[in-house]
This record gives sequence, C-alpha cells and structure tokens, in this order.
Amino acid sequence: MPIDYASAQAHYETYDTSKLIEVEGNVWIGPIENCDVCSRPLASEKYMIDGPGENAIYPKWGNLCVLCAFKHCPMIGWGKAQLYKRQRGQWYLIAGGPPLKNDYE
Repeated sequence: MPIDYASAQAHYETYDTSKLIEVEGNVWIGPIENCDVCSRPLASEKYMIDGPGENAIYPKWGNLCVLCAFKHCPMIGWGKAQLYKRQRGQWYLIAGGPPLKNDYE
C-alpha cells in the first residue's frame, strides 16, 4: 500500500499535544530549507522530523518531511526520531526529546 502525504501528516499529528517541550534546546538552531531525502521545501510544512533518512543498520540522519519520515522512521521517541513543529517562524521540539530529569531519578 503506497503511503500518501495526508496519511503521513495525520500520523505525526497524533504526537502533537500542542505543548512544546519545555527543556533547554527545544528550538532548532540553524536554517532548514529542504527535506534531506526528497528535497521537498520545508518552508510551508507544519512538521519536520529529525530522524533516520534511510532503512539501514546504521542509517544517515537528517531533517525530513512527514512523507519521508513516515517511510523511514514512523516512531517518534528518544533515540528514534524527534518531531518538530513550526511555530512563530521557528522549529520547536514537541515530541521525542530527552527524558525529563524526573523520569530517571
């Protein structure tokens, strides 16, 4: 079954709690223009995934559009992939960040 853009977008919306992760480093620093896999412009995208851009034992990571991310890294989580949402002209980490200090004490 082919993966379509709407399905991929809907998948990542399930991770969106509309709450930004409130830890240091929650804003992506530096420009992100295109998906590192398919070159889709990310300027008008709602989500960006920092994750593996290929199916391999030791994959190369990159900044991915929802379609490429859904193909290569559908699961969001620490060590798997991080989900960012565009707000106020910046990419904010909203899921998949490091465990909170209280989680491992």
